[in-house]
Amino acid sequence: MARFFNKRQRRILYILSNGKCQKCSACLSEDFHADHVRPFSKGGRTLIINGQALCSECNTKKSNKY
Repeated sequence: MARFFNKRQRRILYILSNGKCQKCSACLSEDFHADHVRPFSKGGRTLIINGQALCSECNTKKSNKY
C-alpha cells in the first residue's frame, strides 16, 4: 500500500478543496500537504476519500490525530 498520495491524487484533492486549506481556508501553494484524514499510521488508506488538502501549519498541528 502506498504511503504518499501520488500526483493525480494530489491534483484531485487540490481541486476538491478549491485551492484552500480544509482546516483554516488559507490559500494553498503548490507545496500543500496532502494529508490522510485517518492517519496512515493508524490504518488510514491512501485514497481520495481519506485525503484532504492542508496548509503546512494545519498539517503540523494535526500530527497523527483524526
